[in-house]
Amino acid sequence: MPASELVARVSLQRPCPACLEIRCTDPAECLYFLTSRPWADCIKCDGSGWGPEDSSSGLFCVYCDGSGLNEYAPGSITPDEISDRAKERHAAYVARLTVIVGECPAPVVVAA
Repeated sequence: MPASELVARVSLQRPCPACLEIRCTDPAECLYFLTSRPWADCIKCDGSGWGPEDSSSGLFCVYCDGSGLNEYAPGSITPDEISDRAKERHAAYVARLTVIVGECPAPVVVAA
């Protein structure tokens, strides 16, 4: 009996470095969204990024996906409530994404 055919599909498109979506139309807009809102220490893991030791859900905090940061609505938290460590982590993340987004090709606009 012949072996059945195995088909693998691999996407060659790179996801947006900010939102991780393949079909993102503007990575710069996603980066703006990340910088236009305050980010502070995760309320579940206190900014460590680690999940509870007795958790079966994995190594990292499921609330912040291991980043140690949570997004807040503008005006819902003051800069004094954000720890210096959270400010540093967010600034480093934004700096890294800024470089990556700068390397992305410009979005293509197709006229209908």
